[in-house]
Amino acid sequence: MALKKIDIREGTKIEYSSKELLFLAKSGQPYRGSLYVKFTSLGETIDLISFKKYITSLRNKTLNAEDIAYAIYESIELVIQVNDLGVVVDLTARGGFQQRLNYGVEFSPIIKNNIFQV
Repeated sequence: MALKKIDIREGTKIEYSSKELLFLAKSGQPYRGSLYVKFTSLGETIDLISFKKYITSLRNKTLNAEDIAYAIYESIELVIQVNDLGVVVDLTARGGFQQRLNYGVEFSPIIKNNIFQV
C-alpha cells in the first residue's frame, strides 16, 4: 500500500501512533506492537487513510523485528519531506523479550489511552 501526501502548514509538529502494528517474522510467527512516528512538517504530511492502510499492509510483510522501524522510516521519507523524523516501535513480549526499536531522531512517545475503545 502506498502512502499519500497532503499539504499542510509548514512547521507543524506531528506525532502519530497506532497500537495496531502487526507483521510476520522470518519464522512466519507474528509480531505485534505499537508504532509511534514524530516529525516537523515542511508543508507536507501523510494522509491518515493511506497511513492506516499502509500499517495494515505490513501484515503481509516478512521482516526481521530489528528492521521494522527502518522500513517504516524509509517508506515515510520516500513520500514526504520533513525535519526531525523519528520512528519508535514497541513490540509485545515474545520469547521472554520485550523490544523497543528506534530509527531516526530519538524521542519519547506520548502514550495515551484510547478513551473511545470499548
